[in-house]
Amino acid sequence: MSEIEANTGLVGFSVKQACDLLGITENYIRRMEDEFGFTVDRALRGTVMNRVYTTEKIFEIQHLRRERGQLAGLRKPITLSVYVKKGGSAKTSVACNLAVHLQLRGLRVCIIDNDPQGDATSMLGYDPDRTPEELIEEGFSPDLAVKGHFGNLLVPSSGRFQQLNLEEIIKKPYGEYGPHLIPAEESIEDLGPALSAQMHSDLRYGLFIEKSRKGLYQHCDLSKYDVIIFDNNPAGTPLSRNALVASDMLVCPIRFDKFSFRALTRLSEWLQEFEDTTGRCPELVAVPTMYVRNRPVMQRKLAQVQEKFPDNVVAEQLHHSADYLKSLDDNVLLAFYQSKTPANSTQAMREVCLEIYERIVRISEAKEK
Repeated sequence: MSEIEANTGLVGFSVKQACDLLGITENYIRRMEDEFGFTVDRALRGTVMNRVYTTEKIFEIQHLRRERGQLAGLRKPITLSVYVKKGGSAKTSVACNLAVHLQLRGLRVCIIDNDPQGDATSMLGYDPDRTPEELIEEGFSPDLAVKGHFGNLLVPSSGRFQQLNLEEIIKKPYGEYGPHLIPAEESIEDLGPALSAQMHSDLRYGLFIEKSRKGLYQHCDLSKYDVIIFDNNPAGTPLSRNALVASDMLVCPIRFDKFSFRALTRLSEWLQEFEDTTGRCPELVAVPTMYVRNRPVMQRKLAQVQEKFPDNVVAEQLHHSADYLKSLDDNVLLAFYQSKTPANSTQAMREVCLEIYERIVRISEAKEK
């Protein structure tokens, strides 16, 4: 059982549900048990013992399929940021669910929580605010505490934090073969002034990631990850700017109000300025969130966004629904939420992430040329 299952009550999946997540047939998954030699837990459901697949086992299966050449990675690694200069747009939900869905496609993903509030860290089951001792006193595992953040890896550029190895910081909420997490807590905010004091201050993240992917840092090797996802604070801080400059793609969740639309417009203008200055520009992908069907005002605003940002808006919208709210209450990502309704937010999130995956593949192929 993975850390997040042990601490959030997330239950296992039936054969049918596991196949739906993996995109394979029931006959095939049973053949894989013999071919790959892995075991699956059994649980009593009613009067019958049934196979139960944990999230950890599901990700292990995808790992084995990739090892056997049945799934492919990317030709060139990709860095993306989930960002919009407006809170309350489901930014962290999109970042965490995207990490899961990309890993389910066979990619190796690391999400970096770049927000002092530690929302992605909390959403993935960890506690950025309490010490191991406090957690033990309250009956929780001390492993849920956060030890270090991205600033502890970026020490040569910051000078304000104790240098730690990646393995001391990294969290694995769904086991070794699920998406990994570099967590955050409020002291990462101190990284901002340190970055601002550096020459070419907005380039520090990008330079660090480039070198760490080449294996040039003994304490931090990021070469095994196909995709690095930054989850950012909505404020335009040095941390967020560094993540944006380091990214090949910006995923921008946008609520349908005038403030979010304005924030997306300003971001687009900043990207144009960045391209004029550097000669490169990350691809912008807008994701409509909190969408309510059959409301004319929503339809009009969606048309406005599509007109202003042609080819930059995903085809599906993330809906404001009972599924979404219930998954947040249960601390279970939409990717794994077992809804009883046929048309639901879980499927919408999957379709959005699939489209982003396809865009990532195209960007990766273009980088190779």
